Amino acid sequence: EVHGMSHKTLSKLLLAAGVIACIGGAVVFFLYAPLMAAECRLMYPELAHFAWPMLIYIWVIALLYLHAVFLYMRISVRLGKNRSFCPENADDLKRIALFLIIAAALWFLLIFLPGVIGLDIGPAFLLFLLACMATLAVAIVAYALSLLVRRAAALQAENDLTI
Repeated sequence: EVHGMSHKTLSKLLLAAGVIACIGGAVVFFLYAPLMAAECRLMYPELAHFAWPMLIYIWVIALLYLHAVFLYMRISVRLGKNRSFCPENADDLKRIALFLIIAAALWFLLIFLPGVIGLDIGPAFLLFLLACMATLAVAIVAYALSLLVRRAAALQAENDLTI
């Protein structure tokens, strides 16, 4: 138990957070982004041919996030089985960090790529910058946690050997 909360309860709360993240991501990436692309096609018909490539680009980022959430949920299930400090969790946290670093790099490129082809993205620049920074921050936390979990797993294995 963790502060009066069972591992299964903690796991369920973490899984619920993962579901909420998936729902929010689906709304942003698969409802809002296409609506914004449609609006941009109407406002800037001369740039309409960029709508689909940009949507696909955004959806690649969405797939990276989705895979990271899948790994997070896999960790959450292990926590419910009282397997908090295991090498698999450390590996999954490291993979989450990698997927998020790639996503952050794609957001970063999205800040500059439109300018290279002569597009002014206006205030979207701030949105992409925020997405890049937030994604990179979570990637750093995931990587740091992977190192901590790996150390804890090694200590736990060492402790199990001495018992």
